[in-house]
Parts: sequence; C-alpha cells; structure tokens
Amino acid sequence: MTLSLREAIRANRLEEFIAQEEARGVGPIDRAELDRALVKVIKAPRLEDQTSHSPSRDGSSGKRTRQGNGRRISS
Repeated sequence: MTLSLREAIRANRLEEFIAQEEARGVGPIDRAELDRALVKVIKAPRLEDQTSHSPSRDGSSGKRTRQGNGRRISS
C-alpha cells in the first residue's frame, strides 16, 4: 500500500514516506528549478488590482446597489 504525504504527516510517519519515495526514484529537488517553477505560478498582485478596492476620486465606495432588492454588491 502506498503511503500519501497527507497520511504520513497525520500519522507521524514521514521517515517511512521518504523511504518509500526514494525507493520509487524520487530524489532531492533542484532548488533553482523549483524557484523557476514557482515564479511562473506565484505572481504578485498588479498595482491596478490593488487599487480596485480603493475609494474613487469622487468619494464613492465603488459599490453598487441592485435595483429592487437593496443588497450591495462589489464592482
């Protein structure tokens, strides 16, 4: 039976998990390769996205109300 990482963490069996994965041929990670992959996946928010929740110059909050139901929704 294959031990998943989640199960190994829950059952405090990380050493067993590591041995299992090494037996499968999974070796240490290349740190530079990981960093390059993470840069592609994790991106900082754009400045324009950060300002989307800021008040408008006219003092409005940027929220709109649907007609008829009185509920507020973000724009």
